[in-house]
Amino acid sequence: MSEHTASTPAPSEDTLAGKNRIHFEGLGDAWSALTGRNPAAIMSRIAGTVLHAGGTRPVWRWRRDGKEYVLMAWPQDQPARAAVLMAGEAEGKLSPVTVVPLLDGLPNDLTVEEAHPWERGHLANVSVNMIEGQNPLWFFNPLYCRDIEALTPGVTHTFLLASLAYGLRKALLDELSITRGPRYEAWAAAWLAENPGRSGLDVPPLKVGMAGKRVIMPGRNFCEYEMRGLVEDVEECALEKMPLKILHLSFPFEGREAMRLPVFASNFVLGEYVPEKGHEVDAYVWIQGRIIDVEPSE
Repeated sequence: MSEHTASTPAPSEDTLAGKNRIHFEGLGDAWSALTGRNPAAIMSRIAGTVLHAGGTRPVWRWRRDGKEYVLMAWPQDQPARAAVLMAGEAEGKLSPVTVVPLLDGLPNDLTVEEAHPWERGHLANVSVNMIEGQNPLWFFNPLYCRDIEALTPGVTHTFLLASLAYGLRKALLDELSITRGPRYEAWAAAWLAENPGRSGLDVPPLKVGMAGKRVIMPGRNFCEYEMRGLVEDVEECALEKMPLKILHLSFPFEGREAMRLPVFASNFVLGEYVPEKGHEVDAYVWIQGRIIDVEPSE
């Protein structure tokens, strides 16, 4: 993924191939980053609030294989919501099956590669193609069981992409030292050619200037990424009484439109840092996406 962005330092080949990552099937980290609270202590209250005060939309209701599904979300007027997925027999009683953070994203045209359904069902991690033949982008899909029939490999859809910051700060590094990977190996070969009689142990790190760079690299788990970008705009919203900032970033790619990605960041994650338009930021994020919501009237 990261090799396709403009002026990107190269991570290791194992990282790019996803060999060091796992499909972590849990939402505790996301709820913790969003609320700043222990998820186990607040989940029942969040679910109760959604079921009592939340609402749904026609595009969040569907039937499949004799089952009926309804996604309820709250608050109704904010881009960051708590959502409860209800499921049951058609025309029968519906019961809660999962509670998820639901983030409103920005539209990006992406080609489906594969899906990794979670073991407990209903949710999945999905990979999409930014550039054919290159490393995919993975994101968590909270509406997988609605989108499942459309997620055919090779088919392009408009996805709503958003991300939640697990960590975010004003960018500190002016340069990055690279000591492995294909880019470093090319640098090392050139350096050794210019320094006959020296060994590979003598090759210094490759220094890459970071000012103005747009970088996105795979994180510890699928759907998680390390990134550096320029804040193009900042909005504010709230989940109940918890204020959130939305940082708008974009990542350029050769031969296609830039990926537009809003980053939701809570005060718990930001601490004393106040992001502003024009700041360069380093962030560790969890990406969420779903096929664009198209109401029946549209």
